Amino acid sequence: MILEEKINSSFSQEIINSMAKESGFCIRKSKFAGFQFLFSLMFAYHRGKHFSLLDMASFLFRDFRLKITKQSLHDRFNGSAVRFLKKCLDHLMSQKIRYKGDSNALRSKFSRIRIKDSTKYGLPDSFIGKYGGYGGALKNSSSMISIQYEYDFLSGQSLDLRLTEAVRNDQSDSSGFTHDIRENDLFIRDMGYCTLKFMSMVDSGKAFFVNRLAPKTNIYAARDSKEPVDVKDYMRKLKKHGLEFMEVEVFLGKKERIPVRAVISLADEDTYQKRIRKTEKQARSTGNKVTEAFRTRVRLNIMVTNVPVQMLDAQNIRKVYSIRWQIELLFKVWKSQATIHEFNTCNIHRFECQLYGKLIWIVLNLNLFNWLQQRIFSKKNYLCSVWKYFKLILNLSDRLLEAIKTPGKIILLMDDLAELAPKILKLEEKKDKPSLNQQFMCLA
Repeated sequence: MILEEKINSSFSQEIINSMAKESGFCIRKSKFAGFQFLFSLMFAYHRGKHFSLLDMASFLFRDFRLKITKQSLHDRFNGSAVRFLKKCLDHLMSQKIRYKGDSNALRSKFSRIRIKDSTKYGLPDSFIGKYGGYGGALKNSSSMISIQYEYDFLSGQSLDLRLTEAVRNDQSDSSGFTHDIRENDLFIRDMGYCTLKFMSMVDSGKAFFVNRLAPKTNIYAARDSKEPVDVKDYMRKLKKHGLEFMEVEVFLGKKERIPVRAVISLADEDTYQKRIRKTEKQARSTGNKVTEAFRTRVRLNIMVTNVPVQMLDAQNIRKVYSIRWQIELLFKVWKSQATIHEFNTCNIHRFECQLYGKLIWIVLNLNLFNWLQQRIFSKKNYLCSVWKYFKLILNLSDRLLEAIKTPGKIILLMDDLAELAPKILKLEEKKDKPSLNQQFMCLA
């Protein structure tokens, strides 16, 4: 079985202990090897900020019959331990776990549907040397961390997962890490990532993008237009004719003039007020004011794409972009179920080790969830809820631990989950909102 082989490869004692030696975590032979260290951190996620060295020592005794003092554990949290756990995460992310080899149950007119975003949270001031924050712009933000994450919606494969300081903005990350662009990829990203350079790189790579346009990006009606479009004209037309949306072919950037289709609609009042409040808060912290031009621009939702209309019409462009909210749901799962934002240490190495342990647990379960989803979709033609899956697996923590440690047991666990899926994991439709199934059908 491919699943069993991949899991065994990712969590083989031999492979993990070899990575521990390569990273300098284990220099000489010891009963407390990299394998035990990794597992004690992976399965401590549910303790959140209450996780202690005593908890870790108790876990090691219960599951590995290891007797170790709190001081000995404390001494093992160092730079080598961080490098070792990062190496374990990178190794796990390289494992492409699918239900049927190289094929996807979710089939699309695009090769991959790449969704990327970041989540940020505050850290102790003592971490500012490595993880810089925004200072006065946000409360308790002298030190903040940003977790950058990208995955393929079709296969569920994690493509990028990195820790950076929060002051490195998403635009910088977009320019530096828009790698591995393949022909026929579809990129769905928030406007924070969507610089003109990014869109130009995607277009040059014969790939596609669907994203919201940043308010400060100039729009031109023609390639040789001297003055940018006044977006008030779009707003007047939408209101005058009572249009739900309108589509225009335009060019972006004073110098770049990237040709795109723009799908424009009016933002509802709640959305508009939320955008203004957020911008005013940021402006006050830097001593600036929100301009009237900006206020006008954020009354509009402007989505831009280079996807031909024959592949996606304007109505479906808006549905496709809403798939991006799946990554927001994942971040909520990470915080509520895996407590990535909770910790109780001012030791930066211990903090990073705990965080990497949680991220490894998350990626493992995302791989298992997507394998399960592909299996269910290919047989039953419906999607599963990632939120429900993580709540369930939290209650099956001991069984998951045993399944990973013992070859052969992972398939038994997945068979049981597949049997449970129709009863408790099925993704439910919400009133007055397109379901994820309906959104995906636009891409099928």
